[in-house]
Formats: sequence, structure tokens, C-alpha cells
Amino acid sequence: MMVAFIINSMKKPILFLLLLTSFYSCSTMKRPEFYTQTEYWKKYNDFLPKDLQYNASKLPTETYWKWKDYGIHIDKMTAESSTVKIIILHGAGGNGRVIGMFGNYLNELGYEYLAPDLIGYGLTKNPNNRNIEYSEWVNCVSDLVDEEYKKDQKPIVLFGLSIGGMLAYQVASKNAKVKGIIVTTLADPREQNVRDDLSKNKLLSRVGLPIANFTKPISDNFRVPIKWLSKMDRITNDKDFSKVFSNDKLAGGSKIKLRFVRTFMNYIPVQEPEQFDSCKVLFLQPEKDTWTSLSTSKPFFDRIKGDKKLVLLENCGHAPYEEPGVTTMKKEIQDFLHKIIE
Repeated sequence: MMVAFIINSMKKPILFLLLLTSFYSCSTMKRPEFYTQTEYWKKYNDFLPKDLQYNASKLPTETYWKWKDYGIHIDKMTAESSTVKIIILHGAGGNGRVIGMFGNYLNELGYEYLAPDLIGYGLTKNPNNRNIEYSEWVNCVSDLVDEEYKKDQKPIVLFGLSIGGMLAYQVASKNAKVKGIIVTTLADPREQNVRDDLSKNKLLSRVGLPIANFTKPISDNFRVPIKWLSKMDRITNDKDFSKVFSNDKLAGGSKIKLRFVRTFMNYIPVQEPEQFDSCKVLFLQPEKDTWTSLSTSKPFFDRIKGDKKLVLLENCGHAPYEEPGVTTMKKEIQDFLHKIIE
């Protein structure tokens, strides 16, 4: 419907100009510097098991890392005895603070973690309002791996949730310093069935994207709510919890330009899975994920050449936190990290 409206409006110059201005305009929301200056992220605690909740007496350290002209906001918890460093990567409906709930658990086990707000999300700064493409996510995370490895030479593991899973793979395919990836999806958006699963509906995945490829000089600048493009209502299997994600202006309630979406759908990794054997892969598929099911990711997983393991998380939705799957997830991650340092 949105695509049809855009096409029809192009026939009426004044209407189209108003539409273009509406989509192109920047958000007027003033972003704070730090999450400690905000309250919304605390809402997630109401739905999470205790060991995944943020504890007011032990919060992540907030810092900024300069990458190109961006200020990348990073939540981190250090651990002097940690033999592995974990970088947690969020997907389309999150940010580093939201996804850091898994970092809390890892830190209690004695591991150091970092959770960046990827460009366009959270508190990360884009001072020139650059119209980014997806490759900048891959390059940014790869450079962060280099930066962190340079500090202490600890093995780096990427933990990607939702489309952060494919991001973890894409970074590992170009950066040999990554010694392991943990993912909850491996959805390759170049495949039509995956595009169907990721998109809000098939009109967007089968009509909208081809039109966006054809009209990119104009449509790349359109800025739209993420929840118009994706199944944000399925990020959990609890409708009230999903609303918390969808209404979070720094996560699932934010907006994104269509250039990013178009380039994400067409991104080609440095290595195809048949050549990928540079690090270990742990694929934790939530059993009751109604957004990206096992059938979405398993074809790509099956093609991976190297050391890999698939585990189903019983009773878990897209963002896994339910029992008994979350206990399985914790055990599998612990075992995986032990193997990294053997």
C-alpha cells in the first residue's frame, strides 16, 4: 500500500513533494548522552527473568568510540579474569542497552562484554546525518574487533541476536580475529523466502524492494518507522513485551532510511558459507520464533563449511528469554566459550 501511494503521489508534484519532505525530515527527538539519563530501558526488566535484568547497583560503563565521523555508544562490563571478550550485536528492534541483558549474565560468569549501539540506533551519534548503507555496519563492527583485540589480544566472540546474527557472520567472514560467533538467526536476506519472513508483508518484500532498487536516487532518502517494514510485533511472543520494543524510540520505535534497508537486502559477504571455516559457529534457534523460524536460517547454516552446532531453544520466541530454552542457551554458551579458549 505504501509503495502504491508513493507511485500515485509522484503523478501529483505537490503531494509528492510533501510526501518526500515528510520522509526525509530528521527526527526532532533530542537524544541524551547516556542511558543513565533515560528511564525507558528499565521497562524491559518487567518481563525478564531476574538474572537477565539490569541491577541498579551494577550497570554497564557507558563510553563513546569515534569511528569515522560517528560517535559509537558502547555499554561495557569488564572482568579482569576474562579470557574471552564478547561483542553483543543487536538487530532491527534493539540497541546495545536492550541486548545487553545477555551481557549481564555473561559478566556474572566472569566474561567481559561490549554492546554497541549500531549506527542509526540507540545513542550513537551521526552528526552529519549521513545516509548510511548496511556495509557501514559490517565495517564498523570489524574495526571495533580490531580495536578491542589490539588492547589485550583476547579472543573475540561475536554474539548476534536477530539480524545481528547474520551481521556477526558477515564480520567474521572478513575479519580473522573473530574466533567464534553465537547467533540466534542466520537469515540471508538475498533469498526471497527470507525477505518474506523479515518484511512486514509480501507486498513490501516482493514489490517494494524491486521498486526501491529502481527508484533509489529518490527512495533511498525516505525515512520510515522500522515497524512499518518489519514484524516488530513478533519480536517476542508476549504482545505486551513486544509493545515495549516497538514503542522504544531508541530501538524498535525508531526510523530508518530505505537506503540502509535496500543495501542490507543486497549485501554480499566476503565469504560465502561454503568457504567459511575461520571460526566456530553456535546457532541457537528459538523453537517458537514466529518471525524467523528454523526454516529461515537452516539452509544457510547447512552450507557453512566449518565447525558448527545447532541447538533448539525450547519454548523461546525471537528474543529468547523463556524457560526452559534460556537455561539451555546459557549452558551452550558456556560450553562454547570454554572451547574457544582450549
